[in-house]
Amino acid sequence: MVERLLITVILAMTAVGAYAVVRKWQVRRVQRNHKSGGQPSLLYFWSDHCAPCVTQSRVLQQLPAQVAHRIQIRQIDAERDSETAARYGVFTLPTTMLLDRDGSVRHVNYGLADAGKLVQQMESVI
Repeated sequence: MVERLLITVILAMTAVGAYAVVRKWQVRRVQRNHKSGGQPSLLYFWSDHCAPCVTQSRVLQQLPAQVAHRIQIRQIDAERDSETAARYGVFTLPTTMLLDRDGSVRHVNYGLADAGKLVQQMESVI
């Protein structure tokens, strides 16, 4: 009985450790691929065949100018530039990623993100 409990604890600790390693690898990979010139960035992955992407595009256009001008917004077509989408680990559309001045991922939104949420996230990286 004790042996089974010990094995379960060891397996759980191994899984948590593996998750932490993979997460750090993902963040380092994104940082290497991102060139912001020291400016925070919002990466917006979209596609022509994505209905929610149309709504997300409208939300991005509604962002307040005082916030949007202080952050670099890059729109990346995930179908045309699938290599970039794969490098950033994008698996659903729309996806928005907020990166700080150092290129570290601070926020990732899979699916639609409303303007209020995006503004709050943008202000946290400015």
